[in-house]
Amino acid sequence: MIGIFCGKGEYPRIIIDSCERQKLDFCLIFIGDHDRTLFYPDVPKVVIKLGQVGKILQFLKINNVKKVVFAGHVKRPKLSDLSLDLEGFRSLIKLWKVLFCAGDDALLRAIADIFEEKGIELISGTDFVKEAFLPEGVFSKRKPTEEEQSEIELGIRESQMLGIKDIGQSIVVSGDTVIAREDKSGTDALIDRCFGGILVKTSKPQQDLRMDLPVIGVQTIENLYNHDFRGIVIEADKTIVLDKNEVLKKVDEYGLFLKVVKIRKKHKIFVVAGESSGDYLGGRLIKDLKKIDNDIEFAGIGGPCMEEAGFINLCPISKLSIIGIWEIIGKIFYIKDLIKKTVDTIINYNPDVLVTIDSSGFTHRIDNQVKSKKPGIPIVHYVSPPVWAWRGWRAKNLHKFIDKLMVLLPFEESFLKNYGVNTSFVGHPIASDTDFEKNDSSRSNDLTITLLPGSRPSELEYHMPVLKKFSELVIEKHPEVRFYLPTVKTVAPLIKKYVTNWKYKPIVSTKKLKKVKAYNSSHIAVAASGTVTLELAKMGLPFVVIYKTSFITYKLVKWLIKIPYVCLVNILAGKPLVPELLQDECTPENIFATVENILNSDLKYQQQNDFAKIVKSLKVDRMKAAQEVYTYIRDRK
Repeated sequence: MIGIFCGKGEYPRIIIDSCERQKLDFCLIFIGDHDRTLFYPDVPKVVIKLGQVGKILQFLKINNVKKVVFAGHVKRPKLSDLSLDLEGFRSLIKLWKVLFCAGDDALLRAIADIFEEKGIELISGTDFVKEAFLPEGVFSKRKPTEEEQSEIELGIRESQMLGIKDIGQSIVVSGDTVIAREDKSGTDALIDRCFGGILVKTSKPQQDLRMDLPVIGVQTIENLYNHDFRGIVIEADKTIVLDKNEVLKKVDEYGLFLKVVKIRKKHKIFVVAGESSGDYLGGRLIKDLKKIDNDIEFAGIGGPCMEEAGFINLCPISKLSIIGIWEIIGKIFYIKDLIKKTVDTIINYNPDVLVTIDSSGFTHRIDNQVKSKKPGIPIVHYVSPPVWAWRGWRAKNLHKFIDKLMVLLPFEESFLKNYGVNTSFVGHPIASDTDFEKNDSSRSNDLTITLLPGSRPSELEYHMPVLKKFSELVIEKHPEVRFYLPTVKTVAPLIKKYVTNWKYKPIVSTKKLKKVKAYNSSHIAVAASGTVTLELAKMGLPFVVIYKTSFITYKLVKWLIKIPYVCLVNILAGKPLVPELLQDECTPENIFATVENILNSDLKYQQQNDFAKIVKSLKVDRMKAAQEVYTYIRDRK
């Protein structure tokens, strides 16, 4: 027997009528107060309130129900709306976070899991309502104009993006503008907020069609007409049209157009980058993948570089930019919750490939949970965690939750393969980045220094006061000095606050080409340890490395670290090519003295000669990383 959960609207009636025509045995579970219980006197039925899970399971058991289907709208409840029995309390514990924090799709999937744990199969309503769908085409006398077709294409793109975020299914567009997006209040409320335009309603890319389907009816068409809309667009074979004949009649009566579109399923890659260096790598990777196959959809967590490459950003990395043991403790519950939400989104989105980039403390927790919950999703991690530097014990576990590890440094490949990790050296993108080209003719005659304090707020907290005093020491000896401070958009406002009271304000910029101009104009740089040091090496710009963090973080890392250097350039060179001023040695006076020494000695020429060799060792075909990831797409085609 089939159990039909009946919510509001006409959808339950369509399912019931279909079962009667097919002579299928069914019973009814009416959710909330319902005025239709009298219509089916000979059918087993029960009326339940949300939270009465025990009552539902007992009814299903008595009627020997092995399959259930959900039909109709159910308003997301408040806690005060629930009538919890004992089984309901148990279920509430499982559903707590998705019930009050996650989107509808995540909630419906969690409910499905509860039924499946009890041996009850959840089946799709699409099997019963094929006659309620419309195929691709225009089903109105009025046809969309050429200009309206452009609006429709915008609406489809935006509705799919909205769906990925598990917020809603509908978009209102007019001209080249999105007027409004559906929220938890639904499509009717969206229409009520607007006047004019085109409604575009599509299923979510990750939508579980067993649980939920887009629905329109006569009321939808009347509402559009009352708000002076020009037309409606729905998805072929996935949108239920209640009272189809009456809907089509009303569309023509009101002079609207009804277009039904087929949305071709795209291959999907979910990308997670935890900080700006990962955002740079992610943006480049997405662009390269699009050169191979321009029909891939990218979504996840990232920053401006990834967004510029055509990425649907579900959470800006500015919310993640922290570093250090002590700093993380203050945000541990936020990060834990974000990891949980990210994992749930990935499972719901069901990508062809999950790509996580750097930030192993954050991304490996995501990788591990995804691999545990859905092992069929291939996981590619880009940038090796520094297991060769510290936490070497982690290397032996990486193969358990990572299918492919793409590394940037040549020695990492053999090191990690010894631990059974499927590893590929894909080169460092900076080595083949044609934007970073040296141009000595651009160098200023006056002393010019580039300052690179880091891209995380915690790094700025420690480095900016030191650099301020350093700049004052430089100005005393070199009054004509000029400072550049290239940074990223996520922390640019914070940096501008820091430099408000500097005697000589540095030129702050966030554009990549302005960063390159700063490098070419400068005589030397002072840089926080990180990926940026490879940019300086590529440009042949002498520099000194600095780094400060909290006392606890520094002591812990110093105890764990197994290598003599922190600067990537020094690690690759195997010698202290670049001076490192760390923690207590990171003082304005030490930085000033070191900068003066480099500028007034042959050390700058030694650095430049070795920089070229180091950069050459990092260079391979720039498409290699994209090709490694695309292997998993190709295997699924």
